[in-house]
Amino acid sequence: MKLTPARLRTRGKALAAAAIPLAAVAALLAPSAEAAGDTAAASAPAPTVAVTPNYAAVSGGTAVARANVPCPGGATKFRYTVSGPDVFTVFGTDYLGTPLPADRVPDTAAAYGAQPLFDTDTAPVAGPTYKVTAQCRDDALTVTTLASVDVRVNQGVWTTLKPVVYALPQKIGQLRMALVGYTGFAGGEQVTGVVKAADGTATPVTLQPQGTDAAGRGAALLQIPASVADGTYALELTGAQSKATGQVTVTLDTTRVWW
Repeated sequence: MKLTPARLRTRGKALAAAAIPLAAVAALLAPSAEAAGDTAAASAPAPTVAVTPNYAAVSGGTAVARANVPCPGGATKFRYTVSGPDVFTVFGTDYLGTPLPADRVPDTAAAYGAQPLFDTDTAPVAGPTYKVTAQCRDDALTVTTLASVDVRVNQGVWTTLKPVVYALPQKIGQLRMALVGYTGFAGGEQVTGVVKAADGTATPVTLQPQGTDAAGRGAALLQIPASVADGTYALELTGAQSKATGQVTVTLDTTRVWW
């Protein structure tokens, strides 16, 4: 059967009609960061730091931090640091350490409440990874690093979110369509997308629908514009409020009818 433009449009409509339920299933089946690891890891979680909220404005945005494990025996104080390229500050605690609470878990909320994550005299930039680190200190001034969490900056917003993006298929044909699932965004935020070429050129793509559920998961039908040439691209999705980004590699090959 010859694939005329009319037949291609018909196939495109059929794919679009099926895309939303199929993509929703794909998003539910996609492994989340929280689900990674085995049962043993779940019973003994890796030390980490929860920053609440998980995103805020670099200028003036405040947060609290709490580790998920206690300081070791012998430790009497704790502090949090924020570090990265040209950045090193103490966050929500005293420079020499704040007395540990009864549960021995470093928690800035009990010490000073919500504080700016970045000082006004620091200038974090997009691209590098910054770290919020919980440290424990004993009376001999021995410092032990307990746990940390990565922080990224984008468009004036810092975030600890790490979205994961999936494309089905990753090799896209003449219809220029694919199903996209994503997890790890802020709950309820809208998501937009671009395809990035190797030279950094970014072209907006169409995603329908664009929302996430309360857990930060979503699914959409991806449509790549006709102006995009065949090649391999990074499909990058960005959260409207969190500015968190996630990527997946896709290849456009219009010599193929399907994938």
